[in-house]
Amino acid sequence: MSNDAPERRLKGQPVSPGIAVGTLILDARGLNSPQIRTILPTELEQEWKRFESAIARTEEELRLLKERVQRISGATEAAIFDAHLLFLRDRTILAQLRKEMPKRLQNIEAVYYAVVQNFIEVMRQVDDPYLRSRAADVQDVLKRVLRNMEPARTPRVNAPSDGPAVLAAYDLAPSDTADLDQRNILGFVTEVGSSVSHTAILARSLGLPAVVAVPRLILDCRVGQPVILDGYNGILIVNPTDETREYYRALQVEKEKAYRTLVEMRDLPPVTLDGHRVRLAANVEYAHEYSALQRFGAEGVGLYRSEFFLLGNGSSLPGEEEQYEHYRMLAESCSPNEVIIRTLDAGGDKLPFEESAEKEDNPFLGWRGIRVSLSRLDMFKDQLRAILRASAHGKVGVMFPMISGITEVCDTLDVLDECRAELRERGQAYDEHMRVGIMIEVPSAAVMADVLARHVDFFSIGTNDLTQYTIAVDRVNSRVAQMFRPTHPGVVRLIAQTMRAGIPTAICGEMGGDISLVPLLIGLGAHELSMSMHLLPQVRFAVRHLRYSDCVAVAEQALLAEDSHTIRSLSRDLAKKAYPELFD
Repeated sequence: MSNDAPERRLKGQPVSPGIAVGTLILDARGLNSPQIRTILPTELEQEWKRFESAIARTEEELRLLKERVQRISGATEAAIFDAHLLFLRDRTILAQLRKEMPKRLQNIEAVYYAVVQNFIEVMRQVDDPYLRSRAADVQDVLKRVLRNMEPARTPRVNAPSDGPAVLAAYDLAPSDTADLDQRNILGFVTEVGSSVSHTAILARSLGLPAVVAVPRLILDCRVGQPVILDGYNGILIVNPTDETREYYRALQVEKEKAYRTLVEMRDLPPVTLDGHRVRLAANVEYAHEYSALQRFGAEGVGLYRSEFFLLGNGSSLPGEEEQYEHYRMLAESCSPNEVIIRTLDAGGDKLPFEESAEKEDNPFLGWRGIRVSLSRLDMFKDQLRAILRASAHGKVGVMFPMISGITEVCDTLDVLDECRAELRERGQAYDEHMRVGIMIEVPSAAVMADVLARHVDFFSIGTNDLTQYTIAVDRVNSRVAQMFRPTHPGVVRLIAQTMRAGIPTAICGEMGGDISLVPLLIGLGAHELSMSMHLLPQVRFAVRHLRYSDCVAVAEQALLAEDSHTIRSLSRDLAKKAYPELFD
């Protein structure tokens, strides 16, 4: 490409912030119809074996992608792939395939393509915009199955060289987004899409700059062109001039320098201008994160999600000894600060010993969290004894998920007392004063907070689930995603009611890391904010530039507000006034 080529700016919709500079590559892995060949009736069984093998490979790919997204972004974003997995084994599609195969006597990938494409066309013709948008997810699954019929043709989306690249595609499926090789691909741009699509949600979660809805993108761009992707303003700059390059280079340097400056403030206490102290802790999933706790100035671990460790061993859960060694390492890494270990928070479908578990139509309201633990006492007691023993090597607290009322709290504390007695009988040490807390993520627990507070030492509010359960909105469902508002008056009032129960209360959901909502949360009474580690420097800066009295005033006004927009605006206006540099 000639250096004299004119600069062009293609405008789209920004869906994930950031800047990516590199060479343009195209996603040429589009869905092509498979070749058709005639088969004999005696070949039907062999064709089904090939199909089942492809389905199994696709299922494994999707599960691995789901696990990867869950590690990076959490369970809610990873749930995007649940629909893909369900469609993969859809009974209607498989029944139709069984019916068509002996009729057509064609290779199974050709028949499967025809059956699914017919299904997709029906979806695209319905009036419901949500169902029309989900056709892309079905096409994503179809594309993966067809590739796995011929595994040698399955490329990963990589840059053609070791240099930085920006990916351009007509559309990008959620699984393709999660599968991008971020060592080379620094961002992506698509011709279609929206800010509430699953692909956009994943881009934000993965930290990938992204722009969608760029008209004529594929026609107007060529492989190998130098580009700059501006994820802040929704612009793809093709053949940038030296002046443009210099502007964006300076902008990147400025943003990176500003962030390094914030990181260097890690030893400054998170205290408001009028002396109110707020603890800032980290949400942690993996052992490799422990070394970064000090770098970002975390005052301990506010939420250790133990399920990533417990369910990472494949066919079996680690025993008490293995868990003890792992939790001890975490406690020692965090010392002298406290680490809060949340017990297993997973549904029965995720447990290796529950392979034959009955399918749940609504797993978010089913057998998960503390409900699983209390019905599998051997497993639960292994974990509790391991946590107790680790408390002898550092400051450790234990926290129980999915609590809905007093009965679960009392039953859980009884099991914990049994574990203490067993350790005393063994002569094994533990901290007699280890703190015990519960998650507040079910509205009934928030309403009963004053009662529950008499039995535990602390609360931790999971704002993602509390919002979902309070206003009955699935935020990854694009039809209702715009209704997922953590500042909904009902959610804010439940948070306030929880805070008034009189025991230390943390925020460990996404709200805790949102700099525009820090004033509201402090004003409502949060003792601690726990978040992804990379957000700690910004939140520390925010706390240090606020006045507690102003935060309380905002919270009081918020509790009188009638809508979520007003509440968010109240908090954001104070935030922008107190630390405008974080909003530049």
